[in-house]
Amino acid sequence: MSTYLSINRRGLLRVGGLAAAGAVAACAPTVTAPAPAPVGGAGSQGATKAAWEKDWDDLVAAAKKEGPLVLVTNLGPGFKDAAAAFEKAFPGVTVELITQLASAFAPKAVQERQAGVYSYDVTTQPNGTVPLTLIPAGAMDPIRPLIVRPDILDDKSWRGGFEAGFPDKDKKWGYAGFQEVHRAVWINTDLIKEGEIKTFDDLLNPKWKGKIVGGDPRTFGGGWWPGTTMRLKRSDDSLIKRLFKDQEVAISRDSRQQIEFLIKGSYPIGILASTASLLPEFLAQGVGKNIKWIPMDEMDNLNGGISVAFVFNKAPHPNAAKLFVNWLLTKEGYAVWSKAAGTNSRRTDVPPTDPQLVPTPGMKLIAIDRDEFADEWRKTQELAKQSLG
Repeated sequence: MSTYLSINRRGLLRVGGLAAAGAVAACAPTVTAPAPAPVGGAGSQGATKAAWEKDWDDLVAAAKKEGPLVLVTNLGPGFKDAAAAFEKAFPGVTVELITQLASAFAPKAVQERQAGVYSYDVTTQPNGTVPLTLIPAGAMDPIRPLIVRPDILDDKSWRGGFEAGFPDKDKKWGYAGFQEVHRAVWINTDLIKEGEIKTFDDLLNPKWKGKIVGGDPRTFGGGWWPGTTMRLKRSDDSLIKRLFKDQEVAISRDSRQQIEFLIKGSYPIGILASTASLLPEFLAQGVGKNIKWIPMDEMDNLNGGISVAFVFNKAPHPNAAKLFVNWLLTKEGYAVWSKAAGTNSRRTDVPPTDPQLVPTPGMKLIAIDRDEFADEWRKTQELAKQSLG
């Protein structure tokens, strides 16, 4: 393989709510640029002010006149605070936040656009749903032309360089400023003894039949990433049926429900999707300490997490969208967003939020969310549909 490594709707009711990288690539030449202006305010004053800083000040002023930025994120309680940090950095620019799984949001967004409704500005989601649905539907604009700050374009700001953040073949549609180990397999330590589950083959043991909860491999995310990973690592398409069908995995498309089932012991094993962003919510309530990640080469993978940034075309607030994208990719933006998403920024000046998500030497992980694997994503879905109906 070539790569290892508050909900209001303006004009229409929008359903959201709480229930909603990159591999190292060839690096672009390092950009030599003046020191960036403070992210939240005007640039340096006087005759020596750089041209980009004047443009930045104009962008901030224009964004303040547009109305609320309509931002769609994946699930996670921290995104409200992250959006508030953006508002604090740019007083007068407000955010209308929608948190929803991409698999639920994307079809709805496509239907709305077919009806001539254009009401979203930016979305931060895992790479997968967007390139397979929203981009082919003509709903997105390339993000690359919007990235203008020299402190973002500088290769030294990023582990692996700036260019490595584009997961698509065209290197323009979305930007993955995060990189994480996607931890697929979890157990309830109240129900499973240490060492009972260690390898992928253990999951296929008949004793665990009907005792696993997992995401749906027929849809984006959930069981899709680990399902594709295990197929590729084992070169065995039959594993989709052997695991999800023959082991009678309880399929759920609700990431929060999956974690709840595991914590409560309804199922002792979980193939989970959004643990990094959702588990802190449970831990804050005093529950969830009884679930543990089991490292598993055949299921774990490397990806850009749940916050790959994309921009909509015909966005109602284009200046606010451009402002947000650039803020997000700065040191200040990612310092906040990393905590909200529960993952680690690729920026060299932002320390890891979760050391467990940092790839370690010896881990042979496929960067499964890169567009080069798009055909394999589709194949996993088809195999799952054949097995599960």
